[in-house]
Amino acid sequence: METTEFNDGPVANVRKTRPPDFDMTIAFVGNPSVGKSAFFSRLTGVGVVVANYPGTTVELTHGSVNVGSKKLDVVDLPGIYSLGASTEDEKVSKRYLLREYPDAIINVVDATRLERNLFLTLQLLEFNIPMVVALNQMDAAKEMGIEIDIEKLSEILGVPVVPTIATKGFGLEGAVFAAIDEKLSIEGRHRVHYDNHILRAIEKLDEDFPEIGYGIKVRALERDEEFVKLSCRPHDADLLLITSESITDDIEKAHGMSISDTIVRDLYGEAGYIVDSVTTQVEHKVTFKERIDSVLTSEYVGITGLVAALLLTFFVVFTVGGFLEEGIVSLFETFLISPAESLLASSHPVIRNVIIYSLLGVEAGFAIAIPYIAVFYVILSLFEDSGYLTRASFLLDNWTHKVGLHGRAIIPLILGMGCNVPAIMSTRTLNTVREKRIASVLIALTPCSARTVIIIGLVGTFVGYWAAISIYVLELVIIFATGWVLGKGLPGERTGLIMEMAPLRKPDRRATFQKTWLRVREFMYVAFPLLVAGSALLGLIDSLGVLDVFQNAVEPVSVGLLGLPAFAATALIFGILRKEMALQILAVLAGTANFALVLTPLQMYSFAVITTIYIPCVATIAILKNELGWKDTTLISLFTITLAFTIGALINMIGMNL
Repeated sequence: METTEFNDGPVANVRKTRPPDFDMTIAFVGNPSVGKSAFFSRLTGVGVVVANYPGTTVELTHGSVNVGSKKLDVVDLPGIYSLGASTEDEKVSKRYLLREYPDAIINVVDATRLERNLFLTLQLLEFNIPMVVALNQMDAAKEMGIEIDIEKLSEILGVPVVPTIATKGFGLEGAVFAAIDEKLSIEGRHRVHYDNHILRAIEKLDEDFPEIGYGIKVRALERDEEFVKLSCRPHDADLLLITSESITDDIEKAHGMSISDTIVRDLYGEAGYIVDSVTTQVEHKVTFKERIDSVLTSEYVGITGLVAALLLTFFVVFTVGGFLEEGIVSLFETFLISPAESLLASSHPVIRNVIIYSLLGVEAGFAIAIPYIAVFYVILSLFEDSGYLTRASFLLDNWTHKVGLHGRAIIPLILGMGCNVPAIMSTRTLNTVREKRIASVLIALTPCSARTVIIIGLVGTFVGYWAAISIYVLELVIIFATGWVLGKGLPGERTGLIMEMAPLRKPDRRATFQKTWLRVREFMYVAFPLLVAGSALLGLIDSLGVLDVFQNAVEPVSVGLLGLPAFAATALIFGILRKEMALQILAVLAGTANFALVLTPLQMYSFAVITTIYIPCVATIAILKNELGWKDTTLISLFTITLAFTIGALINMIGMNL
């Protein structure tokens, strides 16, 4: 890793860091839904690496591109609205810029929402990092009758401003060439005209700390301790924070509001002044897209359309995914599992079981990743890139608030009905760890397509249609009640939904398929190895007779408490590998697929409910571990087991007394 140390005195030894063999590092920063992903994918192609920022679950995407004689490391930071600390994404972006210190920033700005976007731009200008503004979606701005004086905007901001249309590739090279220009510097950049009280406070800090940068002093007045401590040496950071706190008390008394609110007000005021100076609104006819947008965001028609879109998403994922899964499973069974079983028939039982179960794990991995994850993420990318996802979030925000979440959580929850794995992965779009935890618990309780196989194949077939429907109603009640309790009682940061309504636009096909590939590839790299390892472990303990010991040990619970036959406990264990396997193993252990011959309707109903609620499958556990860590994964697993057994016992008790 190449490093360059600079800055002496009270300012911390900031180091530029970049991967080996790269000449420069460029960071893409911008609001969500500004076309940043399309910009990045057009620039870097498919040769990118996705990794969590150390100590977090927030993704950073790295790509490489050759420009002239220089090889660039390009980093796509998560979409953020400010450099505050209200969300995990904002914290990670701020930490990256202060710790890694890229050689240049390309700030991607939405030309149709210039005032909102300039709030972040003005904050970035206070970093001592060379910067270029990529004024994106110029075509959409033209459609809306917005004309922007590019040269004047560049003159005011004191940085190059390059007009771009990322989805068409227009202006991308110009923005990159401007970022790597050796003449690009931090001199002569725009400074916000803060309130006179704040300016005098900064002048006072200039006298006491002449070698500390202007932007650091502004953040110190905002009491952004992390920013100051990452920017200064420990002793000087403490002195600066103490000094600034004594000053800010007087300012807050004079204004009757916190100094952070005063600074935010000034930033928005400055952004508005700049927009008024450089933009002209010309008359334009109401476009077809604007008419569609007004329908999509209306209270009643919008909700109806959203429900239809979600049902269509579920139908496509379930239908296409189920069709692909059936074909993949058939291929594996015919050309891999069956030949392997014949080949290993005379081998040692331990070796045979470990290999066969490992192959079953490979089969399960491909049957989950390709059919459900890939299909859904194509649809999700289309929703994201078209701008529809923000509309769905706004429409359902009031409803999801009741379970401690926000509107954007509706997509992961709906996805959970197809497969819990991509649903948990998509919780990364939520703001805080608290929201991710709540959503992950609710997703773990959501009946996925594999659990639907059990509900329909067991209860729907042998007990009745309405009995099967009642399980879904029960699940809905459990999910809502759990969300309400967690929303009221789970500690953590609670944030409001502040989301810019991105304009409707045609998705970029290349960006859609690239994002789909990256997400599927991550599942293959992270969850797949754990899935195979877990399958091999189940095969080992089965061949050693541990499952029989387990079955006998838990018989007081499975038979006495839950009212199930003894062999049902073993079926539940196999359901951890893959939920529908619980039903398959139940048929093997019962000696027949006609469950009416060996189970009562009450036992079938209870078994289906318990299987639907209890511990998630191995693939889901692997993703939970990757997203939340082992502690939260263990707590979620224990909670679902306890809840499943409690409800199963209640069903048995009520059923026996009827």
